[in-house]
Amino acid sequence: MKIYNRNSSQLKPGWQILLLMLVCGIIGSSHGQTKNEISLYMQGSFSKLDYEVFQENSDMENGFGFGAGYSYYLSENWSIGTGAELQYFEGSAYLSSVEDVYSTLDMEGEEFEFRYQLKDFRENQYAYYLNVPLKIQYETGNITRFYAAAGAKLGFEIQSEYEASASSLTTSGYYEQYDVELSAPGFSGFGNFGPMNASRLELGLVTNLVLNMEAGVKFMLENDRAFYMGLFLDYGLKDIKPEENQGNLIAYNSEDPVDLMNGSMLSSINNKSFNHYVDEVKTLAFGLKIQYAFQF
Repeated sequence: MKIYNRNSSQLKPGWQILLLMLVCGIIGSSHGQTKNEISLYMQGSFSKLDYEVFQENSDMENGFGFGAGYSYYLSENWSIGTGAELQYFEGSAYLSSVEDVYSTLDMEGEEFEFRYQLKDFRENQYAYYLNVPLKIQYETGNITRFYAAAGAKLGFEIQSEYEASASSLTTSGYYEQYDVELSAPGFSGFGNFGPMNASRLELGLVTNLVLNMEAGVKFMLENDRAFYMGLFLDYGLKDIKPEENQGNLIAYNSEDPVDLMNGSMLSSINNKSFNHYVDEVKTLAFGLKIQYAFQF
C-alpha cells in the first residue's frame, strides 16, 4: 500500500485535472484572440497643396491614395498600426495679372531693368508622397463595430512638378543710363509674346508631416476578415515649400533672350513687393476611405 506524505507538494489527481483544464483554457483563449491585422485600402479624397498667393487661396482639387497597413492589437478594443501609402496632391492658383521688374544684364553685358506683365496667369502643381503612418485605434465589439483612429504620417516626396500658362506675356527693357524703355526687338527678349504654355518642370517639395484622423464602421466577416468604411482627414503640419529659391517668375536669359524661362510661384520672389509669392505650402486631404483586412 502506497503512503502519501502530508507535507508533500504533490497534488491529488483531482486538483491536477482542474489545473490542467485551467491552463488549457488560458492557452486556448490567448490563441483564440486575434493579435494581428493586415489590410489594403484606398481613399478617394478632396485634396490640395494649400497656400495663399496675393490673398487668394489655392483651389481644392481631386486626389487619391492607396496603401497597406499592419496593426497589432493590445486588447480587444485597442490597437496600434503602421504601414505605407502613396498619396497624390494637386494645387492650382489663378491671377488675372502679374507684374514685376528687376535688374539684370543683356546680351552685351549691359545692365538694364527687365519688366514683364502676365495676363490670366495660372499655375498647377502635382505631387506624389510616400507616407509612413503611426496611429492608435479604438473599436467597439460585436459584428458591426464603430472605430476611431488618430496619429501622424511622415511623408517622403517621390515626385513634384509644376506647369504654368498665361493668355499673354509682354516684356520690355528700361535702360536708366539712356533713359529709354525698349519694347522691341523680339530677339532681345522684348515685345508681346502672346500666349504662354510652359511644359512641366521639377518643383522640389520637401518632407511632410501630417496629422491623421479617421472614423467609421468596421464590419466583421467570416474567416477572420473585416471591411472598413469611414471618413479621414489628413492635415499637413509642416511647410513643404521648396528649399531652393528659383528667383524670378519670368527669368531673363542673356544667352538666349527669346527663351524666357519661368519659375514656380511657390519658390519665386516678387521684386515689387520684396516678398515671395507664397509664404508657406501645406497639404490638406479629406474624404472616404475603404479598407479590407484579414486577421491572424
